[in-house]
Amino acid sequence: MTTPAHRRGRVAEGAAAQALTAAGYSVVESNWRTQGAEIDHVCRDDQGFVFVEVRARGPDGPEPSSTISRSKASLLLRGARAWLAAHGRAAADWRCVVVAVDLDATGRPISTSILEDPFRHLPEYHDGRL
Repeated sequence: MTTPAHRRGRVAEGAAAQALTAAGYSVVESNWRTQGAEIDHVCRDDQGFVFVEVRARGPDGPEPSSTISRSKASLLLRGARAWLAAHGRAAADWRCVVVAVDLDATGRPISTSILEDPFRHLPEYHDGRL
């Protein structure tokens, strides 16, 4: 059985994939899992690989990158490194982004934003502890 939260996540991930494609990214893989980590979308652009975390928010939700804790950032980074290793791309250029998907009260996407440098609020990221 699919839960409302699961449906909401899938809707947000679909909207994010459309926004990424429209912005010039190529979606390589979606919902890639490894031990303890999941990458919502793996993309490519002219700068390299892009590992995407999708964050959905309702009308009064917080700014999406602020909802990424140190542990979530660490999992995303670990997942990205694992994907690169599993695909023989450990030396490739890469980065992480967050796609914020704003949902209306019925759960339908109304806007998306691609947020570069989503870990800027985490001191651990800037001083190399992640």
